[in-house]
Amino acid sequence: MVIQPSVAVAAAFLADGPADGVDLSLFGQFAGSWLLDCTEYGLDGSSTVRPGEWHFGYALGGRATTDVWILPGVEHGVSLRFPDPVAGAGVWRSTWVGPGRRRTHTFLASPVEGEIVLDGGDLRWTFSDIEIDAFRWSNQAQQPDGTWRLQQTFRVWRQN
Repeated sequence: MVIQPSVAVAAAFLADGPADGVDLSLFGQFAGSWLLDCTEYGLDGSSTVRPGEWHFGYALGGRATTDVWILPGVEHGVSLRFPDPVAGAGVWRSTWVGPGRRRTHTFLASPVEGEIVLDGGDLRWTFSDIEIDAFRWSNQAQQPDGTWRLQQTFRVWRQN
């Protein structure tokens, strides 16, 4: 039997669930496929809405979560997230890669009052209004004067 490289990579990367003793529930609660409406906000106050999708699962022997979001014609972004108790109780490390826009971002993520806040220094991503079948996500960038500007929001609902 010949295994295609893409199948071998997927099998080596993805996991069926968390490894024994590893609590991945913070981001694992999103496991599955989701649809989204992405609103991007321009500096001039304009906004553009695009449909997309977001897929969450487990990876790296069940020691991490991964997700891929897709905005057709704009970006395919991937995140890898894992808990890091050395960084603090409930703290996760998260790295996002977006090759379409040639960007990478690293964050420390933690639950804050029913939300999940990813702090990247001058970038803050927040999962909010989290329910079993829906949530919201926002992307804010710190401006030179210290204020935060909303760049994107996602309205997300479960596909399966």
